[in-house]
Amino acid sequence: MMKSAPPPTHRSFRAAGVVALGLVLSSSLAGCGTVKTTNTARTGTEQLLLTDAWDAALSRIDFRPLTGVPVFLETQHITAVDQGWVISSLKQAMLQQGVLLRTKAEQAQWIVEARVGAYGTDEYNLLVGIPQTTIPMTITGLPAGTIPEMSLAKRTDQHGVVKMALFAYDRASGQLVWTSGTSQSKSNAKDVYVGGVGPIQSGTIRKSTEFNGMRIPVAHDLTGGLVGQPALDFDGTAGGEAVPLPLPPSATASDLDSFAP
Repeated sequence: MMKSAPPPTHRSFRAAGVVALGLVLSSSLAGCGTVKTTNTARTGTEQLLLTDAWDAALSRIDFRPLTGVPVFLETQHITAVDQGWVISSLKQAMLQQGVLLRTKAEQAQWIVEARVGAYGTDEYNLLVGIPQTTIPMTITGLPAGTIPEMSLAKRTDQHGVVKMALFAYDRASGQLVWTSGTSQSKSNAKDVYVGGVGPIQSGTIRKSTEFNGMRIPVAHDLTGGLVGQPALDFDGTAGGEAVPLPLPPSATASDLDSFAP
């Protein structure tokens, strides 16, 4: 004959109540953490666009005609926003090509004067669809409103643009001894949205195509020009460490000739 289970005691009810209360408290006291983030006044993309364009323009300048001559670099006409990077990279490029830099003009035989003609960004936008539209109040009683943007495809293409030139003259006689010609360069960053999904990011400042910050393998341009090619290193190869290009020929051409293809 089977024995029936004993009826629940007051102690078992109390234990069950404690467990239930613990579950309720644990669910109501679930942890919640926050992270404070801040943004700089200038975006990293803007800074990369400008400094990359500057580096590309500077890489075309041949300082070898100044090799072995004590030189003072005059930078009073450099007013670029990234002035520290611009001046320091100029000095490094000159030193790497054998120029003897002096800290004071009276210590130098030649004075090299640098100038920046352009140092900024441009932005180009393309929208396939209906842009955001604001409907004004035309009839009393009918509220005004805004129709949100409805896009099939959207592209934002931001360019960094740099134009620079240098020349040197003899400190004693004031005679012109060297000119670099004008060097101009551009960099770009593209953001593409397809059907509201994106951004798909590419451009010369990025080593690969990315989707919302995540790298995606793209062997070639699958979007008909909406997405750019992965950036190449200085020697024209993809990946690996950048290898400087061979030094250009002596840049003694006029400013107009320096823009020839």
